[in-house]
Amino acid sequence: MKNLLFPRQFQMVGWMFFIPAILLGILIYCSVISCSGTIETIINDAVIIGITVGSVFIVCSKEKHEDEMIQSIRLASLLNALYIYSVILITAVLLINGLAFIEFMTFNLVLLPLIYVVVFRLEIYRYNKMSEDEEQD
Repeated sequence: MKNLLFPRQFQMVGWMFFIPAILLGILIYCSVISCSGTIETIINDAVIIGITVGSVFIVCSKEKHEDEMIQSIRLASLLNALYIYSVILITAVLLINGLAFIEFMTFNLVLLPLIYVVVFRLEIYRYNKMSEDEEQD
């Protein structure tokens, strides 16, 4: 099967999109930054696009040593992220109503890529740590 991953350099570009977008989103959500009208719409769109594009570049870029195990981790991470996302979404549908639900659904737009980045990077960290431990033995 042909591998359709971005070159490794895209991972750094992804982090340059992802981190500022997350920080800007948090600042807007916590009302540290306040704006209205067209500017608010543009900033909200930029945050969502930045998180989405950044997470795709982070997770879909080749690793330093790309092998079958990394591919397996990639697939397992996507599956685990989907399970976590589904549980959060179902729980929110059952427990949240009204305006709070609309606010949650806005956050929900970037929840799956966000969970995927966290799960994938955590699994890669565990894999690298396990590999280092085996080399030391």
